[in-house]
Amino acid sequence: MNFFTLNRTLLNSLEGKFIIFGAGYKGGIGKSVLALGLAKEFSIPYITNDQGSAISGNVKFYDHTYLTYDFKPDQKLKESSVVIIDLAGCFVLDKTILKLIQKSNLIILPTGENPYLDHTGCLITADNLYELNKNLMFICTGIDEDKLKDTIFSFNRTKSKYPNFEKLKVFGLSKCNKIIHDSIGKKRSYIRTYLALEEDQKNTYKPFIKDWSKIIKEVNARIENFKSS
Repeated sequence: MNFFTLNRTLLNSLEGKFIIFGAGYKGGIGKSVLALGLAKEFSIPYITNDQGSAISGNVKFYDHTYLTYDFKPDQKLKESSVVIIDLAGCFVLDKTILKLIQKSNLIILPTGENPYLDHTGCLITADNLYELNKNLMFICTGIDEDKLKDTIFSFNRTKSKYPNFEKLKVFGLSKCNKIIHDSIGKKRSYIRTYLALEEDQKNTYKPFIKDWSKIIKEVNARIENFKSS
């Protein structure tokens, strides 16, 4: 099957679905941690072009993974009303990616701790996407719990320079390598991994799961609004 046919099959398979698109201007900012975590939490198809990702392709963490360059829709994809797309290097734009961005119902934009490289880069990316799609959600990721509040404040200060984004809420997801690594190793969602911890460990990782639950609640609310519209 040639790339034109693959792309057409991919786009046709997403018709009428709620599409979540993980957008990132650089690696290492938590895009796949968010995208694959949401896919596992909601049990929805996960579409990626990155077979070698440390948290996606070659790791058999999630059974419902679909590769864009070898795309084969199955019953799971046909029956699912929600999908998530996580494309490495997605801003080397082609027509198919532009169409996916335009069709998306929610674009998640992660940002790290650095106020210049991470925050400014994220907002420039968002500004570039805004004319194509205004359904944006910012999330500060991979930051130690005691620094997260200050990081969100710093990001909001930079965001205030962009009138289109000034009123958009910023979510945070504190750093928690144990939950993420254990989830991958045991093929569990982040919440299930947390619930399986010993009681004395739960207090240590409670900030992460509270952050993650807020993100889940927000995404779920947007999905429910889509279904009821």
